This record gives sequence, structure tokens and C-alpha cells, in this order.
Amino acid sequence: MTQLNGSFIQQKEAFGWYMLKWFQGLYADTPALKEFKSRPPAQAMQWAPSRMIDKAEAMLAQYRKNENGPKAATTKLPIVILATDDDFLGTGPDWGGQHTGFKRIQILKGGSWYDHRQDMHDRRIQVVIFASDPDTAKSIAAQLSAYMQEPQHRYFDATYQFGQYKVPAPIQLETKRIDWMRAEHDLKNIKILAGDVALKCVVPVFRAPGEDEQNDGSDNVPPGYPVVRKVHAQQSSGPDREHMVKHIERISE
Repeated sequence: MTQLNGSFIQQKEAFGWYMLKWFQGLYADTPALKEFKSRPPAQAMQWAPSRMIDKAEAMLAQYRKNENGPKAATTKLPIVILATDDDFLGTGPDWGGQHTGFKRIQILKGGSWYDHRQDMHDRRIQVVIFASDPDTAKSIAAQLSAYMQEPQHRYFDATYQFGQYKVPAPIQLETKRIDWMRAEHDLKNIKILAGDVALKCVVPVFRAPGEDEQNDGSDNVPPGYPVVRKVHAQQSSGPDREHMVKHIERISE
């Protein structure tokens, strides 16, 4: 049975791995950042259930109520909280965002045939840094900015599940530059910086025969479409022109 898990949670997961790689390369230049780097990543970076900077104080309050992990270890500052928008915006043609119709392809050479379409859309993720001192907040922001400016970090993959197949698809940062804004708030002794990251996401869409449709009879999950295995050609001549009559025999694998 084909696994149905949408086409958007994979992008959050991929960006989480992207941030983990950045976290592993951090260097500590303030005492608070040294403690931040010593934590398990899940206690240093978290996803917010809602968006965005207009909810910054609520995001921090929810984080401070978190009781996962050792006592008091999950409410320390600094903390990096990630949030994503819930809007859908198709990528424009200036970024190659022409959505294609379905074409029949093989995911693996020699395997089953499926209908495939490639969609593109934009996704905005906000990175919010909470720190007790401005130097730590600025250091985290500067290191993430430098990380994104490296050419090899402008691209990463999200992995989509289609039945038995795991299919990677690229995500690209719209720009290498991330501008950090100081968030207005009423909290004392806390520095909040927020930066928006715009992503261009490619989403592979696959279609297989339905339960009441003929398939290729394979053990693949899901089975693919029947394939053309033999073509018998007979040439004959008409009164005005030659024409070719082709008899196509469909044989399931």
C-alpha cells in the first residue's frame, strides 16, 4: 500500500537536518554559546507549533514550559526556535517553476513504470534566536549567515516516500543572504533576533494504477502500469500513400 504522508513535512525534516549540520560546526566565542553548543541538539533547537515572529513571546513561553529532558536543561538560553508559514505559493517561472504534466517514468532502472509530475513551490522558514546577552545572539546569527553563504550549503535534499521508494528532491535557498531583525518585546534581559529563510522546493508527485485498474503484476509497492513489450509492424500500400499499421501487444511483466 502506498504510504500517504503529504509533501510538506519532508521539507521541515530536511531543514532540521540542515540546521543540525550547522550546529555541529559551531564555535563558542561567548560563555553562553559554549553551554549552548554542549547541549544535545534537541535541547538547543526546536520547532514552534505556530508561526512566526509576531508570536515570539508565546514561542519562548511555550519553550520554558517544556519538561522534556533533565530538569531545567530545556529552558536555558540561548535557544533557537524554528517556525514555518502555512501558506502555499507556487514558484514562478523565473525560478524554473513551470509545473509539468504527468510523464511515465521508472524510478529504478528495470523497475515498474509510474506517472510522474514535478511541482515547485516556495516555503518560508523563520529562525528566531533568543539569548540573554546581545553578543551571543549576534554570534549565533553571524555563524548561521556565514554557513548559508557557503556555496555547498545553498542546496540540500528532502526525501519523499512513494510506496517502497525513497525519492530525493532538491531544495534551494532563494538567496545566500539572511537579514536579522531585532524583535520588539516586553521581556527583560533577553535579546531576540529573527531571520527569514526563503526556500524553493521541488516536489515529486507520483501516480500508480488504482485498485480497479490493470497493473504490471509485479511485486513492487505499488505495482506499476502495464508496459508495451512487443510491437508487430505490417507495411502495406494504399492508393495514395504508404502507411504503416502497428499492432501493439501489451504484456504484463
